[in-house]
Amino acid sequence: MEQGRVVRPLGAFERTIDFYTHRNPVQFSLVAELDHRVSARTLASALAALRDRHPLLGVAVDRTAPEAVFRACEGAIPHETAADGTPWQSVVAVEQTRPIPPEPGPLARAVLVPRESGCAVVLTFAHQIADGVGGLRALLDLVAALGGEELARGDVPQAQEELLARVGTAADSGETATGTPADSGETATSTPAEDDERMSAVGELVPFSGRRPHVDALALDQGLTARLVRRCRQERTSVHAALCAAATVVLHRRGREFVRVLSPVDLRRAAGLPDEVVVRFAGARTGSATHGVEGFWTLSRRTRASLSRQRTPAALAAGAAALAAHPPSGSGDAEAMMTAATAADLQITNLGVAHPSRQGPCALSALWGPAQITQLRGEHVLGVVTVGGRLRMTELTHDPVPGLVPEMGAVLAEACAESPRGLPDDEGERD
Repeated sequence: MEQGRVVRPLGAFERTIDFYTHRNPVQFSLVAELDHRVSARTLASALAALRDRHPLLGVAVDRTAPEAVFRACEGAIPHETAADGTPWQSVVAVEQTRPIPPEPGPLARAVLVPRESGCAVVLTFAHQIADGVGGLRALLDLVAALGGEELARGDVPQAQEELLARVGTAADSGETATGTPADSGETATSTPAEDDERMSAVGELVPFSGRRPHVDALALDQGLTARLVRRCRQERTSVHAALCAAATVVLHRRGREFVRVLSPVDLRRAAGLPDEVVVRFAGARTGSATHGVEGFWTLSRRTRASLSRQRTPAALAAGAAALAAHPPSGSGDAEAMMTAATAADLQITNLGVAHPSRQGPCALSALWGPAQITQLRGEHVLGVVTVGGRLRMTELTHDPVPGLVPEMGAVLAEACAESPRGLPDDEGERD
């Protein structure tokens, strides 16, 4: 792209995020663990190929224009090398303290972490140009490039409002934001918490101070991951809904009478949009009161039913149209929108199952993230991704709840160990 050329204006949601980041930096990281070492020169070459593959990895945000625009920038995606053996958790925590400025671009960066055997690569994105699923696409493409694969040059992705305007009332794709089948046999009975006034309580911003967040992580073993997937199918729910239920159970046990969970919905899967590095998500929120809990799997099914209603293409298109009709005019408006729409006890971004390329010598041994903080008081942001048959969770927060992530794993294990009630052994094979 020609230096300084206008790539396109920011869409309404991208502009909302950009206004929000004026005073509340939001960037997120994804981590790839590789089974062999990579040199800084090799990483630089792969990042250059990645920049050509995804045009928004080669832009800056120009806020001086009458409407903010993405402009092509000249520089390479910056990268640095950490000390050998640095824990990736430490790198991720530091990345949250270093805002990515809108100019001069690019709006992404990488950190290489050498190890005695293998390495890790931490890729961090400004939220104006990417969401978790887009970041995962970029990370998988980067791993492919490190393995010697050639990446095809991509086209500039459109703003999501333009794409969703064409979705209208199209039929539901039958796929959740986590890549699992839509509800089968579950009633659409409203979760009692949806009518609770506590669902609409507004969050409180904490001024950005550059303080390092607490980072916790857990990988379920292959056996538990497989049991969880099978049991969710048997119970006619989803892995994501089960994760929401597990977090809710843990927080209820810690004394919280009412728990809200925010689930970003991937529009690529929900509305059949292309897989690109760009912003393509909406928020869906579910809630649970202690007096309404009737068992883990009942809570999971109710959560899934609520999320299914909020993620239909018609609902998503309506939300995008409303924002496009009444976009924020400044940082204050954007902060008011975000604190109203995203406040929750826990945010769970589940990227689903990652499918890395199997070509080349560069083997991917683990993925973690997305890892981020959004500057809301009391937030817990949980990133989830599954690769190699293992589900991995990464939590970031400034207000740790000791043992939250390990206890979630224990709750899932307990739930999967229960005997299914009234379901034949092969029920899970139907989906």
